[in-house]
Amino acid sequence: MLNQSFLLYPKKLKQSAGKLLLTVLVLVFAVVLSLLLPKMAFAYTLSNSNFNVETGTNGEITSLKVVGDSFSTNYVMNATNAPNQNTTDHQWLGELMFTYKLGTGAWTTALTNKSANGRTQSQTGNAVTVTYQNATDAQGVKNFKVIETYSLVNDYLLWSINLTNTSTQNIEFGDIGLPLPFNEFWSGGGNEEIYETRVVSHSFIGNNSSYITAGRPSGIGGNLLMVPDATTGAGFEYMDHWRTQEHAGSMWAQDQGGWAEGLNVFYIHSNVIKSTNRGYLPNTSLVLTPNQSKTYSFKFFKASTDAALKDRLYSEGLVDVTAVPGMMFATNMKAKIDLHTSKTITSVVAQYPSETTIAFVNTVATDHKIYDLQLGHLGPNNITVNYGTGEKTVLQFYAIEPVADALQRHSTFMVNSTQWNVPGNIKDKVFDDYMMQNNAKRNSFAGYWGWGDDWGYTHGQFLAEKNALTPVASEVIAVDQYLETAIWGRLMANHHTDYLIPDFLMPEPNTTPTYRGYAYPHIYNTYFSMYKIAKLYPSLVTYLNPKNTYLLRAYNIFKALYDGPVSYNWNTGLMGELTTPDIIKALQDEGYTTQANDLIAKMNTKYNNFSGTTYPYGSEYNYDNTGEESVYTLAKMKNNTTIKSKINTKTRATRGQMPIWYFYADPVTITGENWWNFQYTTSLAGYAMDDWVRNHSTTPEVEQRMSYAAKIANIGAINSGQISSDAADIGAVSWTYQAEKGNQGAQGLDGGPLFNGWRGMSGEADLGLFGAIKILSADVAVDPIFGLFGYGADVTQSGANYVIVPKDGIFKRLNLITQKLGMELEKDQYTTATVATAKNYVNFTLKNLTTSTAHTTKVTFTGLAAGSYNILVNNVVAGSVNAVSGTATVVNLSIGTAATYDIKLQTGTPVNQAPVVSAGSASTSTLPAAVTLSGTATDDGLPTGSTLTKTWSLQSGPGTAAIASATSLSTTATVTVAGTYVFKLTASDGTLTSTSTVTKTVNAAGTVTNIAPLGTATTSFVSTWESLAGLNDGYTPTSSNDRGHPVYGNWNNPGTTQWIQYDFSQNYTISSTNVYWFDDNDGIDLPASYTIQYWNSTAWVNVGSPSGLGKLANQYNTTTFTAVSTNKIRLNITAAATFSSGVESWKVNGS
Repeated sequence: MLNQSFLLYPKKLKQSAGKLLLTVLVLVFAVVLSLLLPKMAFAYTLSNSNFNVETGTNGEITSLKVVGDSFSTNYVMNATNAPNQNTTDHQWLGELMFTYKLGTGAWTTALTNKSANGRTQSQTGNAVTVTYQNATDAQGVKNFKVIETYSLVNDYLLWSINLTNTSTQNIEFGDIGLPLPFNEFWSGGGNEEIYETRVVSHSFIGNNSSYITAGRPSGIGGNLLMVPDATTGAGFEYMDHWRTQEHAGSMWAQDQGGWAEGLNVFYIHSNVIKSTNRGYLPNTSLVLTPNQSKTYSFKFFKASTDAALKDRLYSEGLVDVTAVPGMMFATNMKAKIDLHTSKTITSVVAQYPSETTIAFVNTVATDHKIYDLQLGHLGPNNITVNYGTGEKTVLQFYAIEPVADALQRHSTFMVNSTQWNVPGNIKDKVFDDYMMQNNAKRNSFAGYWGWGDDWGYTHGQFLAEKNALTPVASEVIAVDQYLETAIWGRLMANHHTDYLIPDFLMPEPNTTPTYRGYAYPHIYNTYFSMYKIAKLYPSLVTYLNPKNTYLLRAYNIFKALYDGPVSYNWNTGLMGELTTPDIIKALQDEGYTTQANDLIAKMNTKYNNFSGTTYPYGSEYNYDNTGEESVYTLAKMKNNTTIKSKINTKTRATRGQMPIWYFYADPVTITGENWWNFQYTTSLAGYAMDDWVRNHSTTPEVEQRMSYAAKIANIGAINSGQISSDAADIGAVSWTYQAEKGNQGAQGLDGGPLFNGWRGMSGEADLGLFGAIKILSADVAVDPIFGLFGYGADVTQSGANYVIVPKDGIFKRLNLITQKLGMELEKDQYTTATVATAKNYVNFTLKNLTTSTAHTTKVTFTGLAAGSYNILVNNVVAGSVNAVSGTATVVNLSIGTAATYDIKLQTGTPVNQAPVVSAGSASTSTLPAAVTLSGTATDDGLPTGSTLTKTWSLQSGPGTAAIASATSLSTTATVTVAGTYVFKLTASDGTLTSTSTVTKTVNAAGTVTNIAPLGTATTSFVSTWESLAGLNDGYTPTSSNDRGHPVYGNWNNPGTTQWIQYDFSQNYTISSTNVYWFDDNDGIDLPASYTIQYWNSTAWVNVGSPSGLGKLANQYNTTTFTAVSTNKIRLNITAAATFSSGVESWKVNGS
């Protein structure tokens, strides 16, 4: 290349130089200029029917979009969508990193981002070529030449990297790194809809069969797929993650410049970078002799579905891997692997051959090569697959001890090694965090970041629920003492009436806040599990409280979460809310109807806050996984399949599908793949996938694969020796896994060393275990590839029956995924089961968990074939039951003191049962409005051919009632006078009859009441994080900054007039309102003024003679006016000059 100093030479020419020389210089200048021009700013565009691609000044890809995509998503980071990363050390997608040495010399770093004066760019048709050589920067590309080509070929984008040794010595490339910053920057600002603009990536570092996906975290629209070009020998063997300790001052390191994840660099060769200690595979170099070249290529495809993605892996010559029950399973479980490849598999090699059984079974369909696998070595187990011509990939499995053993090992450890027994001390009976690095309890009780919050409160939550399933007397006593001493007696000592939960335990006065809603479910769920223990096993121990005390404390803490001055509640999905329906049912069963109805009303309000949102996943962060389980539960309660489908799709999209144990089924958070692996959501939100598979999926056998992997995943955090071999740590549990490993120790609270990649602190691991034991089951599916397979079970087929031996560790739940049959034992367990594929016969061996006391065990079946069944206990008929299509079938078994019982459900003579009837809930209305009647009635379908009749009638009241449709379950009644009426709902199958009554209170006409709950609230503007739902939800604020329910706010609209209004279904006579203003002591303040208007059928007009119009904080402001008859009323609120306005509650008084 010409040296730029040559351009100064004409200034040195003597005036005597002739025209010829001057002409030569002009020509030379033109040549030099032509060489320099390519180094100026370039923005090339490539486009076809599949992709729109733009490249930039640095030779990088600045935009990569899919034609026909669901949204106009740019899949890569650039200076616009990540401006803080537009720094001199930028590493955009397409830039490259090398570490090389000449001969036996020292290792040298070469970066394309340091090679600007050695870079040329050009475009020919749908191909852009970027060349690097002879850069002058110390870290520039020299001694070798790099030619990068981006080209659109058929249906893919081809990225080729050609290296040529331009030196006179052998050159060894120890590192060839590809920074791949996909658009995974979770901005959270500017009203950006990150579920449409950003992507989440997943990677498989697996040599020649490596691949990477990037897709929107909503799961809408499929994925961008990056695969190696198999003909070039490309692939990845190492992934490095930029941390500040190694890249000080860089905005490309983790948590810098607003980028939580930080840069990931993927290495084709990694013999030098391996010193960062983040790898799992052997490290290699590339050696080129002088003038020798090597090309590596990668392809980008669009994959509209998971199936299309897997098909593409196969068609591109990679090994498409499917493993069941997943990449992690117990040593007593059998697994199967499908190696889907058109190439010959030359060998499959286990890392621990003496402890591994792997055997080829057969080939099914098109090149699906099936292997059986069983692991005996705890912890990571690599399986190397050699295929094709010298190609290989490595599958990374993980073995755990049998689930039941692991759960019991940890439970015993908790009582023996984590519970404090120091009477009179603040920490007495606390289940503390255990620190493997110290072989001791954490012992931090000074307030913030001590014992409490989402980590400390979850330990007792797990142990209580574990004992509701598998009781151990010593553990039950420990939990009971924990609740009575540490929680009720210490943490809640000053909150026995308001039931608020301080965020941390500390000596009084406890100055930690009570507003953090996340803490509340941990405590109320522990109480609820204790209620279940006391109810199911009343004679197991001497309990410190009656069972209903535990239940009511659970209810009151639940209530305080929504009624108290608490945040993160109405608009936030919390961890552990999957128990809500069970808590409501328990309250109803115990006769606490008012309390149950209160929770139902609260959940209706919360559901409404999510039901209208496009992406109903709300939690603490703009992109988060925490809310999935909660919102799915709300949708299930309201039978909203659309929301359930969205959450199922989203949670699957954010989980890896790669054949690596620490990525498969594991949700990616804002931290990316690098750490925070196996957070609690893995199993807790697995509840959503499990429910979807069993009840809604159109491809349940395929979706079951990831669903079961999520169920079992958090069990891997229990230390059975595979995390720490120290005897003192056996039975402890690790908060999270750190997939990046590295030399910097554990990330997160209290840090410390890593233990085979795991954190030493227990933290939130018990919340993940709580989620796991809520859904662990034995699942049987007829997989489209593997055929009949048992997840958490051994299964064989005997004629028309399945014979099942459960190994899930809970032994209470059995699901036939394909046939959609479920069985669940409320107490006791089963050890074997024989189930007819026709779903009309069940035989199981019941294992008695409380042989000291006779008891009743409830077994619930879903999906039984409709008909009548005889119940046999030890081959003696003990009763009968009728199964009705679409409803659960409940069998109550009388169990004595024997160790086991043989239970059969087999078809028998039909026995008619009376209909089940409910007349609904009590309510109040005002004349002339009609009374609403809404009941339910179900029947067993017998006698055969019978029709269930339903009839409403008036049982008592001061007047008469005209029922609009007496034979409809939902109807109305018009009464003649005010008073208390009792209506009766009667249901008959022609032979048997059942009735239920409900009380309705009717106020006299003209009775003035708050009619706001009858209205529909609308507004000119509401902030996206606020809500109209709280205006008329019946909540009584405690202050103008009460976040205990949804509040209305219109920030950022300072000095403007915004309106809120109610629309009613009929005209009311209205003469006053009460407004409780919202003031957040920040951007929202009390209003400057306001007016009240009503709709006069044609226009909005001001009310007459308003009196009041108060603007005081922390109280209702009453305004009276001349009575109007209207069906719409409005507040026009003018904000102060530099503030916006808001409303906590708005009552409208009318008749």
